[in-house]
Amino acid sequence: MLSGVQAAFAAGCTSVLSLSTSFAGVSSKDSGILVRFLGSGASGWKSEWAKKNPHIRRQSSILVENKIVFDFTMCGFDHLPENLVPAALFVTHSHGDHFNAPAVVRLGVRKVYTHSSWTSHAKTVLEAAAQEAKAPAPEVIGIDFAAPVEIDGITVTAVPSIHSTSRLVDGQIERTAMYLIEKGASRLLYATDTAGISGDAARMIGIDRHITPRRFEKRTVDNPFIHKPQPLTAFIMEATNGDKDEDFRLFVHASVQTVDRIVKMLKKTGRFTPPPGQKAYITHLGLKYRNWPSEKIEADISPELAAAHDGLEVRLG
Repeated sequence: MLSGVQAAFAAGCTSVLSLSTSFAGVSSKDSGILVRFLGSGASGWKSEWAKKNPHIRRQSSILVENKIVFDFTMCGFDHLPENLVPAALFVTHSHGDHFNAPAVVRLGVRKVYTHSSWTSHAKTVLEAAAQEAKAPAPEVIGIDFAAPVEIDGITVTAVPSIHSTSRLVDGQIERTAMYLIEKGASRLLYATDTAGISGDAARMIGIDRHITPRRFEKRTVDNPFIHKPQPLTAFIMEATNGDKDEDFRLFVHASVQTVDRIVKMLKKTGRFTPPPGQKAYITHLGLKYRNWPSEKIEADISPELAAAHDGLEVRLG
């Protein structure tokens, strides 16, 4: 009979097909933020699916600048550069398609960041997984919204997402997160899982139109939850609901139409100013688009958007 960790490995996302490629990204000293999509799909995953359709997407995860991972499960190893041990992992929330303790232990990452509302739970399950695997447990660090963390020249800030796990930790409900990722002049929002961008999140990021430069300087400059007005230069957001705006999951997930409206509004108001030709990316694809090639998806959606796929590597300005 398999142990708990062995069973998690066996039932996890590691594909029978070896789809890993050597890391061919350019130097992190270059401008922009280098992003590799380790997975771009929603929820469940079975390794045998890849044998039937090479376009089907693994559970969502990204690698930034060959240093920092955002969310990680067994699927992530398929497109992780060989022998890479990231400096840190930031987790959006505790759902199993975003956080898998045995996978994190196997990854060997030294520091794991979660929102402080569920840090003690993450620490408990990671220590148990490490003990069973006879491997070191990572340091688990709780962070709060609007509190930046700097790692090797990259600043990461958690902001609230519109999602829910209903997990209670020490009597406190878990808060789910999106992440603002900044390097130099580049500002990337990684938004999954979420039904949109809340007013609180918009103010923490600096894209709320109600907060003008004048108002910020006069009234809110000392408020850590209100960022000075500053546009995003790159945007990645989930589109779990495909092209179905009426899907009941609209309370906790987004559709392609939702992402398109947000992107167009942010551009119109000067809150999203990508370099010429750079599109916003949709990820965490489910329902209609889970197993479509990106080219087919992009022929079906707004020209404002591009569809991520597993193994895609892009530099976002």
